[in-house]
Amino acid sequence: MAFNARNARISGEMTMIKEKPKYGWYAGGFIVWFFLFGLIGVVLTVFNSLFNFPLNLALATIGVTLILIFLWPAIGMSLLNIILVKKVSISPRMPVLRQIEKPQILDVGCGTGRTAIAIAKELTDGGHLYGVDIYEKKAISGNALDTVKKNARIEKVEDRTSFQYGSATDIPFEDNKFDIVNISSVLHEIHGEKSQKQAMGEISRVLKPDGTLYLSEWNRFSWQTIAFAGIFCFVFNTRGYWRSLLKNYRFNITHFENLSGFGLFTAQR
Repeated sequence: MAFNARNARISGEMTMIKEKPKYGWYAGGFIVWFFLFGLIGVVLTVFNSLFNFPLNLALATIGVTLILIFLWPAIGMSLLNIILVKKVSISPRMPVLRQIEKPQILDVGCGTGRTAIAIAKELTDGGHLYGVDIYEKKAISGNALDTVKKNARIEKVEDRTSFQYGSATDIPFEDNKFDIVNISSVLHEIHGEKSQKQAMGEISRVLKPDGTLYLSEWNRFSWQTIAFAGIFCFVFNTRGYWRSLLKNYRFNITHFENLSGFGLFTAQR
């Protein structure tokens, strides 16, 4: 009996050691399809010489176009997930976390919890982080409420985090609740200026009068964004657009930092 119990304990410990958080890939589903269309472009470009003019010219043109439109961002976004995402860390750039006693924090569009959990790890002296998302798998592979809760448990921050369904345009919390609101690479996914303004109104509503907002987005015309997204850089907005949006909602921008094309605005009401 003692031997069996010891084996069970060792097996349980090994399972815990092996268990790692699964944060998924940004735009993982799109990357797969982009690679597929891009590889078709490579095939057309390589084998166009097997055909006579003008068919070979047409195939080569189509092939190069597919490579530029799809293979370029497929490779770029893969590198973004492998390299750049790990380097662009927001939580160390939130000094307010260490200035407020037991801060109440909201992460809008928390996804699988990569940023939310990193912020929660900073809450060593109290405080609580709440995360809301609609958990669309198109945005992040494996995106789900169960996934972010499991990641929080694995990273040992489940006691200081709460996650639930909620939209940026209809945040499910009362007015003036949070000391800090973070919204990272989310607003560009809210299509239409009207909906983006609605999201900003909701953020303003739940943030305390002296609260701090951290808003981060890729800058459309930074060389890093163009390098990883190619023609799809137009999915993102310019730095000036986000600056104007913040000012329109009477946020005072106190700091801006460019993190390899990823702009982090610090603003206060």
